[in-house]
Amino acid sequence: MQIAHPAHPAHSTHTAPLHAETKPISEMTLVEIAEQLEQVTARIEAERVREREARKIYEAVAAEVESKVQSIRRHAEQLVEHQRRKMQSFDGLFGRPPQPTKSGKPAPSSSPSSAPHSGSHKNIADAIISIWTLDKYDAPLTTEEIYDALAEVGYRSDASPSSLRSSINQALAKLCRVGRVVRFRADGTRIPIKDTSSRARKYLAAIRLPEDE
Repeated sequence: MQIAHPAHPAHSTHTAPLHAETKPISEMTLVEIAEQLEQVTARIEAERVREREARKIYEAVAAEVESKVQSIRRHAEQLVEHQRRKMQSFDGLFGRPPQPTKSGKPAPSSSPSSAPHSGSHKNIADAIISIWTLDKYDAPLTTEEIYDALAEVGYRSDASPSSLRSSINQALAKLCRVGRVVRFRADGTRIPIKDTSSRARKYLAAIRLPEDE
């Protein structure tokens, strides 16, 4: 009586090495070697396809995370502003007039819009570029890091934090189109200027690029 053995999977998602599928290389004929060499390009491309698919998944997750983080930050800003208004409502109990604030505008110490610096930039694009003229900023920055650094170059704006961040994104898009700012992926690789599909995670002024780039 024959004993049935469990069937093996029809295929595997892992591509086995060339030498694992045939006899030792030292025992191959010239024809067999040629056949194996013909498969090299196809096998490499198959691995590249897997890499690209994994990168797409990573970029999709990274985009989702960034969106959620921005949403959380906007919610936090609203909480802080509402808390400030609540606290100011108690001023009348102590005979002090409430301090006026503009809706959506953070306290002077927490926003580039009220930074006590002279030489304020009127153009946000110029202000963004000038960030990289400071010695401490010689590497790619995220939009949040750019937002925080605007105060250091004296940029002032009456816009709310969310509106200012939107202006930063618009200015970066224009600067990238004209080549004054370059984009980088999450893994640190540079995004070509003609690439309109890759998601930028960091930015760097072209003046900070090495001379050979």
